[in-house]
Amino acid sequence: MVKTLSTSAVTAIHGSDFESFAASTLFSQGWSVLHRALDWSSLIDFLETLTVLPDVVLISTDLEGINVGAINELRARGIQIFLFRKRDEDVLQFPDSLPEPTAALELIGLVRGSIRKPLLRARETLVEENRGHILAIASAHSGAGCTSLTINIASELSLLSKKVLIVDANVHSPAVAILLGEQGLHSAKSFQKISNNLWAMEVTEENIAESITLLERAKMEFDYILIDAGVIADLASVLRGRRWTGEVLVWVTSHADELWIISKSNRVAVERVRTIAQALLQNSIKPAISFVQSMSSQSKKSSVQDEAFLSTINALRPKKILRYPHDPRSIAAAESELLSLYESNERSSLRKSVVQLAGEVGA
Repeated sequence: MVKTLSTSAVTAIHGSDFESFAASTLFSQGWSVLHRALDWSSLIDFLETLTVLPDVVLISTDLEGINVGAINELRARGIQIFLFRKRDEDVLQFPDSLPEPTAALELIGLVRGSIRKPLLRARETLVEENRGHILAIASAHSGAGCTSLTINIASELSLLSKKVLIVDANVHSPAVAILLGEQGLHSAKSFQKISNNLWAMEVTEENIAESITLLERAKMEFDYILIDAGVIADLASVLRGRRWTGEVLVWVTSHADELWIISKSNRVAVERVRTIAQALLQNSIKPAISFVQSMSSQSKKSSVQDEAFLSTINALRPKKILRYPHDPRSIAAAESELLSLYESNERSSLRKSVVQLAGEVGA
């Protein structure tokens, strides 16, 4: 088997404007554009000189010498091809072709990740306005409270008579089913109803392709989609990689409306946040970014680490900086009873804080 180069691309695009747009967009996100082929024969000649394959080849339907059979031959060699049609009528000859992206994020969303067919089909058929507001909540480190926050914000939104979906995409440590006392969530073929106005699904290695398709469907069926994205580790590698574990996060970067990153403000946590901040500065994503300082002190006086936390995240100019207070007793009580904070103790200070956070979703 031929080994693949990391984040490398070849373009075979006739039009100079679109080729320049595609190459510069990929380059800005850390991709290496190895070659621009001016016709089909020069593309084949260049590929024959390589000892390893590029990640992707971007081709336009007006490239001289192109035909369906030749494209299929390249695909049979394991080369991942994105075929863009120059004219609408080109779809008759090339039914798998895609319209040329006009925005950088649209192109980036296409080439990131590894599961392509569900994403590409959805892009062409579900371009109309979406019903759902998509919020992904991710942790800068373990133990930040990402899952608890996701569940409780979803619960509060469902109390407002909104149809809400919880997505457990914390693939390394799924816990939504455990905390909600739901059996078989990981093997469900569709959204599983948890309570009035509240549904859930869990992403696994076995159902990852189906999960991406369900997420596309969910945009049209739910008012809110809350994704527990788990711990973000080495974001840049995830966005350029091909592991199933990063597939939902890749989807989030192209489809979500908001990304909340939750973190404590101790020394280790601040370093984790700093690493994420650097990756976000170098990689464009669609969702607006907010930070949630979890388990924060009730004291009005900021600590040295609080100041370091704020200094780090301010460089990203986040949409919001939110706080999630430290209240282990309320969390422990709710988790032991398999209840939301509202059901466990609706008058607790932590529950009141979650109500405020729920009000920030989409605001």
